[in-house]
Amino acid sequence: MVGNCSIFAYIFEGYWRDVGTVRSYWQANMKLLDDPPSIKFSADWPIRTEEEQRPPAIISQRGDVVNSMISNGCVIEGRVEHSVLSPGVRVSKNAVVKYSIIMSNSVVGQDSVIDYSILDKEVVVEAGCHLGFGDDFQVNHKEPKVLNTGITVVGKRAKVPPGVKIGHNCVICGGLVEDDFATSEIPSGETIEAKKRRPARRV
Repeated sequence: MVGNCSIFAYIFEGYWRDVGTVRSYWQANMKLLDDPPSIKFSADWPIRTEEEQRPPAIISQRGDVVNSMISNGCVIEGRVEHSVLSPGVRVSKNAVVKYSIIMSNSVVGQDSVIDYSILDKEVVVEAGCHLGFGDDFQVNHKEPKVLNTGITVVGKRAKVPPGVKIGHNCVICGGLVEDDFATSEIPSGETIEAKKRRPARRV
């Protein structure tokens, strides 16, 4: 198989985690919240990513954070439970985020609930929405091998209209706008993609 080449094996004693699936990515993030921590960060670990310069996180008097990782630039006016929030995330008044991962500059609107979900960058969830809604855990119809553990994912720069309820194992594709949502309740296992739009007419 390798001809006359020499093969060597080395014992790896550092931290390694497979994040090749939606579920394993979610689990790797949740591991950061273990108490006591299951991952011990060391000064010997090189950090290759440049940190964005942002103001400190703000938690208002009405805000509440329980066992979560909150990054710089976040503004918390609602409740965050067992979640990981990237820089610049805003959780509005009376909103609840739990067991979720929310990436940079996303906004969770007033009175909305984000449960067991992953939101990509610059997502806007308007007021009164509920992601991870209900007790139905139907696997995703288009990607049953990828989304089958209940996690709902929302793509980059998607905008979820006010009052929309989205079940489990759903995919909300990136860049969606209000017109792409035909109904205010998306059942578990559904994938919402952008509608085909007619090109603008030249005058």
